[in-house]
Amino acid sequence: MKIYTKITVDKNNNILEEKYYEYSGPMSLAGIHYDYKSTKSAKLMEKQAKREKKLAERKKKREAKEGNLKDELKPKSLDPSKPISLDFLTNPDKE
Repeated sequence: MKIYTKITVDKNNNILEEKYYEYSGPMSLAGIHYDYKSTKSAKLMEKQAKREKKLAERKKKREAKEGNLKDELKPKSLDPSKPISLDFLTNPDKE
């Protein structure tokens, strides 16, 4: 009897790859058989951990980026003794 360890099929159910071994003996000793329900909670916990890790990385990256922007965007204060000219209003890059 063939015990399949891996089967790869395309969308038309044509077998692309199959890995198996020959076994002769009682089925109860053929190997460990998992069903969806027995591994569902472990998969959900892994998925949640992966999601939290990704969110933490995004948050760290965003905070680093915002920190750089805060340093660059220092508010320029106007000197009250100088009059505001049209040149200053139209060209704010000029010091």
